[in-house]
Amino acid sequence: MATTISSATSTASTGAITSPGVGSGLDINGIITKLMAVEQQPVTVLNKQEATDQAKISAYGTLTSSVASLKSAVDALKDSSLFTKQSATTSDSTVLSATANSVAKAGTYSVSVVALASAQTLTSQVFSSSSSAVTTPGGQLKIEIGTYSGGNFTVGSATPVTVDIAAGSSLQSIRDLINSADAGVTAKVVSVDSAGTQFKLSITSNTVGAAGSLRISALDTSGTALPTNNTDLAKLSYDPTKVSGTGNEYTAAAPALDAHIQVDGVDLYRNSNVIGDAIAGVSFTASKIGTASLTVASDITSAQSAIQAFVKAYNDAVASGRKLSNYDPATKTSALLTGDSAARNLLSQLSSMMGFIGPATNSNMKRLSDIGLTLQKDGSLQINTIKLQTNLQYSLSSVASLFSSTDSSLTSKGIAVQMSSRLDAILSSQGLLANSVSGLQATIKSIGLRRTSLQNRLVQVEANYRKQFTALDTLVASMQQTSQYLTQQLATMQKSTTG
Repeated sequence: MATTISSATSTASTGAITSPGVGSGLDINGIITKLMAVEQQPVTVLNKQEATDQAKISAYGTLTSSVASLKSAVDALKDSSLFTKQSATTSDSTVLSATANSVAKAGTYSVSVVALASAQTLTSQVFSSSSSAVTTPGGQLKIEIGTYSGGNFTVGSATPVTVDIAAGSSLQSIRDLINSADAGVTAKVVSVDSAGTQFKLSITSNTVGAAGSLRISALDTSGTALPTNNTDLAKLSYDPTKVSGTGNEYTAAAPALDAHIQVDGVDLYRNSNVIGDAIAGVSFTASKIGTASLTVASDITSAQSAIQAFVKAYNDAVASGRKLSNYDPATKTSALLTGDSAARNLLSQLSSMMGFIGPATNSNMKRLSDIGLTLQKDGSLQINTIKLQTNLQYSLSSVASLFSSTDSSLTSKGIAVQMSSRLDAILSSQGLLANSVSGLQATIKSIGLRRTSLQNRLVQVEANYRKQFTALDTLVASMQQTSQYLTQQLATMQKSTTG
C-alpha cells in the first residue's frame, strides 16, 4: 500500500499543474492581480504627482507668456520716439496724401497740384497686322532717353541703346526685340479695333518725368540714319521737333512731364508724384490736380494706442495670475497654483509696479493715476480716457518723461523704464518663474527615477508571488490526490471486511 501511495504522489507532483490553479482549483492569476494592484499604489501616486507637476509647468508657461506680452507693451512706452511722432493729414485725400516723421514741425500748408508727373508713352501709326512684316530690309532702331528743351534734345544719363531689327520683322517681333534690349522702355502691341485689323506699337519710357522723354531713330544695318520718309523702319522713328511723315511718326499718348506742385505759393518741380523734400520731415503723394491743406501735428493717437495696449497687457497678466492661483470657496475648488508662492509673488510685484513714481518733471504728473490710469479693487487697471487724452494733448512732453525718461540727473527714471527692468528680472533665466519651472522639472526627473526603481521591484514581487502560489498549488493538488486515493482504499477495505 505504501508503494501505491508513493506512485500517486509522484503523479501529482509532475502532471497536475500545467497552469496556475489547475491542480488546486485556486484563482491564482486573479489573486496575484489583486495583490499587485495593491503593490502598484505607490506608482499610481507618483504618476498623479507627475501629471500635477506637468500641469503646473504648463500654467507657468501661460504666466510667462502673459508677462512677456506685458514686457513688450512696456518697452513700447519706454521708447521716447513714441512721443515725438508727428502726423500729417490733408483736407482732400483724393488730391494729396501725406506722412510725417519726428523731424516735421507742426503747422498748416496750402498745397496745389498743378500737374502730375507722368512717363511718356508713344503709339505708332496703324498697321493692319501684328504678325506681318513691317519692314522689308533689316536695320536698327536707336532709342535715346533725355530731355527736349527749346527745340533741342539732350540725352540723359542713360546710354542710348541700338536694337537690331531683322529683315521682314513684324510688330510682335520688334516689340520682343525692344523689350529684350534693356533700352529703358517697355514696348507693347495694342489691338485698336475689335475686328483685329488695326494694330499699334506702344512704347513707354521707364523714366517718369520730363527727363524721360524719348527719341527713336531709324538706321540701316551699318548704323547710318535712314531717310525720314515714313517707309520701312522709318515708320517707327520719333522726333517731336519734326512733323508727321518726316520723322515724327508716333502720337504722344502720355507726355513726359514733371510734377508741378505749389507749396504756400512756391513752385516746385519733381520727376515723381511722391515728394519728400519739399517740407522737412513730410512726404506727400500727389494723386490728382487740385488744392488741399496739409496739417502737421503731434501724433497723440500712437501714444494713446500704446498706453491702451499696456493697460490691456497688464490686465491680462493679472487675470491670468488670479485664474491660476485663486481658490473658489463656493465650489471648494483650488486652481493649479493655489497657494503657490511664486504665483503670489508675481501678482504682488505686478501690483507694486503700479505705485512706481516717475521723474516728476511736472509736479502734477508723477504717477500713472495723474494721467488717468487707476488701480481697481480687483487688481486691474482702468483708463480715464478724457483725462488721458487731455494730458496727451496739452502735456505730451511731460507724459513722455513720465514713461520714458532716462535722465540720470532726475529723481528717478521713467515708469516704463523701471517696469521694463522689473519685468526683465521676472522673466530672466534665474527669475521666479524660471526657478519654479526648474524646481518642478527636477521633481519630475526624481519621480521618474523612483518610478523606475519601484517598477523593477514590482517585477520581482510578482515573480515571488507566482513562485509561492505555484508551490501552494502543487502542494494542494498533491494532498487532494492523496486524499482521493486513501478514500478509495478505505472504501475497498470496508467492502472486503463486510463481505
